[in-house]
Amino acid sequence: MVTYQVIYEAENHYEHEVTEALFKFLVLPCTDDTQEVLEETVENSLDLPVFHASNVFGYQLICIRVAQPFQHFKLKVSCTVRKKTTGMLHITEESLPLEEELKVLQSEDFIVDHFLYIQQTSLTDLPVARIPRDLLFQKDKPLFDYITDLNSRLHNMMEYQTGVTTFSTRACDVLDNPRGVCQDYTHLMLGILRQQQIPCRYVSGYLNQGQVFLGSLQMHAWLEVYIPSMGWVGVDPTNNMMSDQHYIKVADGADFDDCSPLKGHIRPTGPNTTSHTVEVVEQSQQQQQ
Repeated sequence: MVTYQVIYEAENHYEHEVTEALFKFLVLPCTDDTQEVLEETVENSLDLPVFHASNVFGYQLICIRVAQPFQHFKLKVSCTVRKKTTGMLHITEESLPLEEELKVLQSEDFIVDHFLYIQQTSLTDLPVARIPRDLLFQKDKPLFDYITDLNSRLHNMMEYQTGVTTFSTRACDVLDNPRGVCQDYTHLMLGILRQQQIPCRYVSGYLNQGQVFLGSLQMHAWLEVYIPSMGWVGVDPTNNMMSDQHYIKVADGADFDDCSPLKGHIRPTGPNTTSHTVEVVEQSQQQQQ
């Protein structure tokens, strides 16, 4: 096991006075079979009560209602997370025999069961005619091998560059101009896989900042692909990695819109700026005792 201290901070500044607001933050690490949240604290600059709710996928939201005038709001979330270090990575030998695997992937029951993660969204939609043939599944090797190969190909094909895309940039735009940040790598790979009816989902979370990873200074995005005999397998085309003990999951969904760290409403609306900072520190054995 490895233990992390995760600190997420968000600051909102509004040009004009806001009189009412509802904030929904999707930033808390989840508890699943690879990780456990041991402790959490939530603070806000207006010292308002915090309540929790679940989104449509069952992940925990931090909700804060503001019913007083303000122009500045700050949230700080601190968590201690324990992460497994073994049994997380898969190997080709776990795959079903190729003929059996292809039969499962093409079965009506499989497609119906995973329809939510096969269906394209506006952010992932990618006409198959525009996808280079060498990025498609040729069905001559296990799906796991294709996924790891595609992960590497997209990593090498794209250039990590901030400021050239937005959260609304589509996979088809990234294919035309292969530059961007983690959500762009992720949306492109989702689009390629879904076009072939391979179930996959967008994942948001944090990266161990003690490693040399792209995208570790903010919340990070990667994806999980459903592989028969293995289940959901995490891959990160931004870093050409399989998700392991260095990846701390917050939520998953169909695309970024399902995993956006902040949603809500303000009245009246007007110009505003939002900044986010993330700190992820691996605790030593001595600190944990």
